Amino acid sequence: MAASSVLVENSLAVSYKVGVNSTGKDVFKGQNFKNISVSATDEDLVNLSDAIDELLDYSVTTIKKEQSYVITRA
Repeated sequence: MAASSVLVENSLAVSYKVGVNSTGKDVFKGQNFKNISVSATDEDLVNLSDAIDELLDYSVTTIKKEQSYVITRA
């Protein structure tokens, strides 16, 4: 049997540096944004992260696209 998958959910995860700890190591925090349209392109996600960056007190350092699929047997 053949299997196929359908994209059902996109989410965006952004990380940003908030400072350094007592030993001098960078400290990062992150946020996840769910319910992003499944038709959103990578460029759309970069534009979204740029808009989020403007709202934060810190600069976004990492952008991750996370996707969920439903797999069915044909």
